[in-house]
Amino acid sequence: MSRVRPSVLALTAAAAALLAVPAAASAQPRDCQIQIDSGAQQWTLRYDPFEQDSAVQQFDLGVVNTGDTACNVVSRVELRGETFGLSPQAGGPRLVYNLVDETAGADVTPRAGQSARNVGARPIRLSPGERGLMRFSFAVAPSDTLSAGLYSQTAFISLEKPNGDPLSEKPITLNVEVPSAAVMGLKGEFRRTGGVATLDLGKLSEGVRQLRTTLYVLSTAGYAVSVTSENQGRLRQGSSDWYVPYGLALGERDMDLSRGGRLDVVSNRARLDDYPLTIRIGSTAGRRAGDYSDVLTFTVAAL
Repeated sequence: MSRVRPSVLALTAAAAALLAVPAAASAQPRDCQIQIDSGAQQWTLRYDPFEQDSAVQQFDLGVVNTGDTACNVVSRVELRGETFGLSPQAGGPRLVYNLVDETAGADVTPRAGQSARNVGARPIRLSPGERGLMRFSFAVAPSDTLSAGLYSQTAFISLEKPNGDPLSEKPITLNVEVPSAAVMGLKGEFRRTGGVATLDLGKLSEGVRQLRTTLYVLSTAGYAVSVTSENQGRLRQGSSDWYVPYGLALGERDMDLSRGGRLDVVSNRARLDDYPLTIRIGSTAGRRAGDYSDVLTFTVAAL
């Protein structure tokens, strides 16, 4: 009997030890854990400086609380050492922009390399397992005409607790696309009749005359200006067969009005070009007295 008891005691001790293992391994509640589970990798705006004063668009990030406790979430934006501003693909000055966390009502633009903490920001509150959307506005409002091309910067959107403890992060590429575009107009001496610009040449006399009228072109890159003449380079008296030949120059470029003239400007930069108008009146000898006219049509197209 004396040899049996030590064996029984040893087994009891082992059983007690086995019973203690599950108690030590019991799961502890997890703090709130935020994951970004949806949202575009790139936020892209299209901005045409001749049609828009500014461009703004909203983008969403889907978030979910995978923890076991409720969580209040705010956002910050960092650049990780890069200079603030969208960098043009073709080189040149950076384009400033604005980022607003619409959900929190906070400006999160990283002007100093990271956005400032906003004490008054409204955090989004997520219960355990709850999903939500955080909405951001991305906007640009350039003061100068931009060159055509892509402007971009990578920003890191960090989700945090209101006390600054990190929760999650997502890199976003911010893009602004500027298309090749051009517009033109007239300035100087002319009048408009029914929406058509009219130039009075006064008394016709043979020779070259510098007009006090200029054609201007604004563009984001290269462009082509074309001009056509209703009478193929002739001033006509009404519907008669009486004509006075003439020529036209845009700046220093003579335009072929008999077949249609064209001026090409190759550039990868924004431009503002002026073209003073010059006409060259041909012989008026033997022409019948009266009013002579022609209609010129100018068009501009981006290259």
